[in-house]
Amino acid sequence: MNADFDIKKYRKDYNLPGDNVNHTWNFIDYKDYQLFFQMFSPPEAERTILFLHGFFDHTGTHAEWIRYLTDKNFNVAAFDLPGHGQSGGPPFEIESFQDYQEALRSVLEYLRGQGMNDVHGVGHSTGGAVIADYLLSNADTLFHKAALISPLIRSNQWWLSKIAAPLVSTFQKELPRTFRRDTGESAFMESLKQDPLEGRKIPVKWVLAMFEWEKEIMEKTPSSKPILILQGTNDQTVEWKHNMNVYHTLFPESTRILIDNGRHHLLNERKAQKDIIYRLLLEYLNKK
Repeated sequence: MNADFDIKKYRKDYNLPGDNVNHTWNFIDYKDYQLFFQMFSPPEAERTILFLHGFFDHTGTHAEWIRYLTDKNFNVAAFDLPGHGQSGGPPFEIESFQDYQEALRSVLEYLRGQGMNDVHGVGHSTGGAVIADYLLSNADTLFHKAALISPLIRSNQWWLSKIAAPLVSTFQKELPRTFRRDTGESAFMESLKQDPLEGRKIPVKWVLAMFEWEKEIMEKTPSSKPILILQGTNDQTVEWKHNMNVYHTLFPESTRILIDNGRHHLLNERKAQKDIIYRLLLEYLNKK
């Protein structure tokens, strides 16, 4: 964390909820550094959602979604993944995807310590994969419901990456990031490019860890949990057709909905698509 971190400036810069919402934050110990955790609590909220962002992003990337949830009277808990945003750790680098599982467990233990024993999980991209892995690996879960948005199993151009990454790793530790058009909303794409907390380089170690994790999750015992999965049909970040088939196998009772022409950042899509996506998520989260 930056020693000069100013929470008020941070909240204003990313347009996170503040007025009529109690915004608290903390740094949760994890390994030899800390995870940046935030809670946004409307006055009358009784239900809590834990939101996990995707690779390269951070909690502030999804400020509009968080504001929508607090407007609908949900508490929203969120934390920056290791190496992301205001959390500590090597930038965007992990030894294995198990690091994300351990980080999630640390946050869930913190929530339990705050008296929260019934939480809905919502994750985008890598965040969705982390929640899915947790559900498949833990019988005793804090999550009552879970929604995965553009969840990772395989990234786009999978086989090319499988061939290239081991070769590149012998002489290069990082690769430059290409900002794909991950949403039809051009203003959001421009904000990503200007965001100082967004990643600019891909650690090859992260890519190799993803390859190992993909093999591991394919061997998990399927879950009967009726989760929701939303996926855009114009997603060029993940191999979405393959991934949806895998998630069907891993979560046979899941509801899987395709968003026509939706790109990877579904929560930050153009208004017409975003209205549909937010409504689908709200209906699922409100269902008894």
